[in-house]
Amino acid sequence: MSFVPELRRIEPVEHGALDYAELARLGLDPAEVSDFSTNVNPYGPAPVVLRACREADVSAYPDRECLAFRRAVSRECGLPPECVSAGNGSAELVDLLSRALLSAGDGVLVAGPTFGEYERSARLCGARVLSVRRDLTPEGFRLDVGETVRRVRRSRPRLVWLCDPNNPTGDYLGRAGVRWILEAVEEHGGTLVVDEAYRDLLLRGEPEDLSDLVPLGNLVLLRSMTKAQALAGLRLGYALASAKTVRAVERLRPPWSVSGPAQAAGIAALSPEAGQHVERSRRTLLGSLRYLETELSRLGFGVLGSRTSFLLARVPTGWRAGDLRARLLREGFLLRDCASFGLADHVRLAPRLPEECRGLVAALERVLAEAGAREARP
Repeated sequence: MSFVPELRRIEPVEHGALDYAELARLGLDPAEVSDFSTNVNPYGPAPVVLRACREADVSAYPDRECLAFRRAVSRECGLPPECVSAGNGSAELVDLLSRALLSAGDGVLVAGPTFGEYERSARLCGARVLSVRRDLTPEGFRLDVGETVRRVRRSRPRLVWLCDPNNPTGDYLGRAGVRWILEAVEEHGGTLVVDEAYRDLLLRGEPEDLSDLVPLGNLVLLRSMTKAQALAGLRLGYALASAKTVRAVERLRPPWSVSGPAQAAGIAALSPEAGQHVERSRRTLLGSLRYLETELSRLGFGVLGSRTSFLLARVPTGWRAGDLRARLLREGFLLRDCASFGLADHVRLAPRLPEECRGLVAALERVLAEAGAREARP
């Protein structure tokens, strides 16, 4: 049996979240592990969303076109339903967009360090992956927009991927920067995809709306209900794009990829009640984020500035991120080792409930103290 040649060059992308096989090997109960590695609202879905899930008819095939959900998104965003595409999480849409827009040999520009599925999906299509990397400043990682624009004009990529707010760095470019990059992409007829998965978990400042730029035709916005609405297990996301792009994506999307409960939950998640739940969560999470920033700095971490509900930190001297992750997991706390982002000495963590944050800090104190005691032995 033979496989497509691209598979030989593709490695799986590492992600956060619990690895159940790993927990089984370690004899750990998943229910007893506090997962700081994922950027999901720890307060869970709004009650109205949970009700919609429970009331959905799981015995019926879901609407293949996700029409009611797309109409709800349309009302929320001010774009026609023909400009909305639903997906089994925004990760499915990353794959579908790459397949719809790329041919072998096309150039793809990725602003890193960032979500690994952009590069993976491009390589599966046989595309050439180019990169522009954020600079590390005293305030954290920042994207040099001018250099990005120059790179776009030189390389003329078919597709440009920008995560904003960015995972794992937590920086936010906003409308002015996106517009500048979009203008450069438009010059050669390329497409800019802005992944706004963390838009509703921007804790410092308010997200700027880009949906009015979609009708220009060269911009795609990806939005996720996994994060702020805490539907990670249900899987739901959507794209805002030109009607032509949506039609291309829909031709590739498998039938029934978005379940009935997911569609019902998505409609409820766009309600005012669900919006109020997210706003309350944001206010509480900002307090927890500040607490973790202060405590991690005290413990010797190099905390980088973040505007989102997660932070990136350089581990204390003498540690590797993977070793610290493994040691803390045995204490019942999971962090995201950022080696897969090219940051082997950094971890990413997202604030959880206040008592869990205090528990994490106490565990870190124990682990770091034990390591210090071992080094002090003659």
